[in-house]
Amino acid sequence: MSGLLRRVILLAALCLPSAALAQAEGQIEVPRGLWETEPDFAGVILHVRTRRCGNALCGRVERAKNRAGFDAPSNAVGDKVLWEMRAQPDGSFFGEYRGPRAHRYLQSRATVVGRELRLEVCDEEKCSAQVWQRIR
Repeated sequence: MSGLLRRVILLAALCLPSAALAQAEGQIEVPRGLWETEPDFAGVILHVRTRRCGNALCGRVERAKNRAGFDAPSNAVGDKVLWEMRAQPDGSFFGEYRGPRAHRYLQSRATVVGRELRLEVCDEEKCSAQVWQRIR
């Protein structure tokens, strides 16, 4: 085996672990997009834009709509609702969800199934589930 070929093989072997790690990190698919929440007790629906923040999933409220589907004023617009949701081996994301009424759910899990984002939020007393629909 020539010296040059031996160096190429050695270099490839040394680079393989970092290339495999980079590929594994690149496989974390963050469900970016625009999602519509379920209506709250007053019938208000929020549009939440999700994006990648590092290797995590984050989300911010872009707009609010009333029961008739028209834009509605809301203090929630601009608020971050998904905080550092980290990818899990099962494909879900685990982290913090802050509801529009500033209620913190430190143990929250988001799972994307088709065009739905299924959000399970838990506080010290109970858990509840929400299903958000993908808009874009």
